[in-house]
Amino acid sequence: MNVAFDALKIYAEWITFLLWAVPAKLRPTLLELLLGAMISKNGHITDAYFAIRPMKHWGTYFKTIEKGKFAWINLAKRWIQLLLHLFKIESIILVIDDFLTFRSSKKAPSCAIHHDHAQRANRPTFVQGQLRVGLAAIVSKNGRHRALPLLMHLIRTTGNMSKIRSARLLMNLVLRWFPQLVQTRLLLDAWYMKASFVMPMIEKGITVIGQVRKDTVLCDLPSQKQGRGRPRKYGERITLDKLQEHNTISQATISAYGKDLLFQYYSGVAKARFLKGQLVRFVWCRFLKDDGQWTKWHLLLTTDPHLEPSEVIRLFALRWWVEPMFNELKNLFGMNNAWQQTKQSLARWTMILSLAYSLPQLMALWLGPDQGAKFFSIPWRRQKPVTAGWIAKGISYYFQGFPVRRLWDRKEQKMKVPPELFAQDFKEAA
Repeated sequence: MNVAFDALKIYAEWITFLLWAVPAKLRPTLLELLLGAMISKNGHITDAYFAIRPMKHWGTYFKTIEKGKFAWINLAKRWIQLLLHLFKIESIILVIDDFLTFRSSKKAPSCAIHHDHAQRANRPTFVQGQLRVGLAAIVSKNGRHRALPLLMHLIRTTGNMSKIRSARLLMNLVLRWFPQLVQTRLLLDAWYMKASFVMPMIEKGITVIGQVRKDTVLCDLPSQKQGRGRPRKYGERITLDKLQEHNTISQATISAYGKDLLFQYYSGVAKARFLKGQLVRFVWCRFLKDDGQWTKWHLLLTTDPHLEPSEVIRLFALRWWVEPMFNELKNLFGMNNAWQQTKQSLARWTMILSLAYSLPQLMALWLGPDQGAKFFSIPWRRQKPVTAGWIAKGISYYFQGFPVRRLWDRKEQKMKVPPELFAQDFKEAA
């Protein structure tokens, strides 16, 4: 019939697949909250309630989040299964990072004083808020990339839970849901490149790629000559100065950070002291900025010594996509406003907000620029990339103030988009 109608049918199939993770009684209500959060993009349940035409008393929606008998972790599992099915993933790229949501009240769940390592201007070094460790997946199609949140863990203020332990918890949980044949690569920043986290990942067969401190001790393989005493474990230490003195610099144009950049690098295989002598590939690299100046040298490591240096740089650059994801989740889709009174209700609502953010991202990636522009026509934005915001505007246009609950077929337990409900809009769009 129409690109918009076909896209909405695909959308309905995805949402139906996700909602099968919760009891049948709660599915229509959660459908309303999901689409309401997608339309309002404010983070409050009240705004999600008013973004659609609710057909139940307001208490129904609040009690579903606070007292409903469903596990939000099952929604996360279903979401991962959907991604694996859609993209036929044989090799998945995961990213772990953390972010803060500021809170002025100490009554917020797990609210405490945290160090803000972002070092933004006019902001104190230590702030009060909620600290979360997030696990995201980098999905790609036709040369376009997106970071989609999979799981988030709120760091508790009691006990001995740290960001490292939280990251290990997320990885142990998500690896149970991956098929055994799926190759997993994990991208980390310097804070998470610690032996207490990297070593368990190596034991699980995960390839870790991350940036490390410039003073990280890397050593050559020991010489074969054996003298008296026990064999040496490490050879001579490798430094950037020695590499610049004795090695020839390599140069390549690599697609990274949304553009083609000229990189210079030194690379080799060494033993990492902080990983108990684990064999790694190191890459000292820098790239040419738009102003013609070179960046500072950065040190990258991967636990797979067989990876090419240019591939290490390209893969690590994909970690950059998680930064706009966190920013949009907090400021555009209202994670900053997700203020619930209990940890369980907060985790449930956070999962719904993550899906409300991820589904337009997935649709923009799935449709591509041509079909995406036809889904919701914006004439003055011709030849512009179709973003998730573009798709979210289309969802708002079709469903804002709409009785969303009528889209759920209780007999077949699925979301349906009847053509007659949107016939006039599709006729005008055509």
